[in-house]
Amino acid sequence: MEQNQLFNHWFEILEKDIIILPDKSEENTDNTLRALWQLACGIQVSPIVAEKLDLTILNSTQIVVLEELIQSRLSGVPLAHLTERQHFMGLDYILNKGLYIPRKETELLAKTAIETISADFASEPMINVLDLCTGIGTVALAIANYCSNTQVYGSDIYEPAIGAAKINAQHFHLEDRSSFFHADLFEPFETLDLKEHTHLIVSAPPYISTIKVKQMATEIANHEPEEAFDAGPFGLSIFNQLISVAPEYLQVNGYLIFECGLGQGEFLINRIAKNKQYGDVTPICDENGNIRVIKAKKVC
Repeated sequence: MEQNQLFNHWFEILEKDIIILPDKSEENTDNTLRALWQLACGIQVSPIVAEKLDLTILNSTQIVVLEELIQSRLSGVPLAHLTERQHFMGLDYILNKGLYIPRKETELLAKTAIETISADFASEPMINVLDLCTGIGTVALAIANYCSNTQVYGSDIYEPAIGAAKINAQHFHLEDRSSFFHADLFEPFETLDLKEHTHLIVSAPPYISTIKVKQMATEIANHEPEEAFDAGPFGLSIFNQLISVAPEYLQVNGYLIFECGLGQGEFLINRIAKNKQYGDVTPICDENGNIRVIKAKKVC
């Protein structure tokens, strides 16, 4: 079978049978097949990068590998766990099977943080940024990559994710400006000189209630760690800690910026407003008008 025929053959099968979840909006039939095609050749790239690469001619062994990869994807294995790559903010991150896969929606958090640094701290020679629930270093490393005057620190309770974060720091040549810790939220930073010396605290924490975690799509439930989603009975447990403890670390005029789930924004804005250490609370909406990021300045 010629290469074009082979591509069209598998495209038709994927188009008919593949299930792409709403939170993987960057994936489609074409770039999924292209990413798997590259992987069959030994090239690990995200579908976004695969779109830009030419397809090489597969030998008979590589065709068998491609077929196996396609069957794995159709069985529900996430594409990012097959390629071990996920695109975020223009960067291809490395992640292993079983790890949480960064979502495109979290780019709104990273962009807000980067814009805040550019607007408020561009003249500072070096600023400190904490990324809580950092996962594979997603937001922290995006900030470090686009803001050269940042020193980023990340924490996460899931040890394999921290291992991946350190690998990504080396992958992007940012290991000198990043430190990652296997620990809960602020715990690893208590012994560092960061209290009242932190300019930005960012977080994309778990925000799904325990009962809804049990109801997630099988592609997520069977392949990504529950710790990345479960935020307690009401989906708010980590938000409360972020809001209450962040002022201990932020300098005056520093910012707490975090991602929240659909329908949680108004409640959390009211929650922050009750803490007099914060001012200038700003909701950041997605393209559909939903509050997905909240930004609050420490004013005293």
